[in-house]
Amino acid sequence: MKMNFVKVEVLIAEEYISSLREQLHEHGFLHYGNQDNVLSYTKYNHYSRPLELASLEMALPIESEFFQTLYKAEFRCMIHQIEKVKKIIHDIHPSDYPVMYFIPILE
Repeated sequence: MKMNFVKVEVLIAEEYISSLREQLHEHGFLHYGNQDNVLSYTKYNHYSRPLELASLEMALPIESEFFQTLYKAEFRCMIHQIEKVKKIIHDIHPSDYPVMYFIPILE
């Protein structure tokens, strides 16, 4: 089995999805067969809690759990494009540590 592609999942606020799609498309990352702009997103509930070493800019006390509704954008890219895709995500995402996953796709 070979792996040429990864599925990318990114937790992101809805207002950034369009910019993410545009930038990924501009770099040619959203092609699939004879289609382009292939990206899906769904509403996603997210829990997190800041660690003790988290930045003081975080407004919640460490004991608090933080719940928010985000969207999960999903698309695929080639394995050798991962670093460029990460850069695009970091440039657009408002968080310093965006939640993103790169899942190998078996062919």
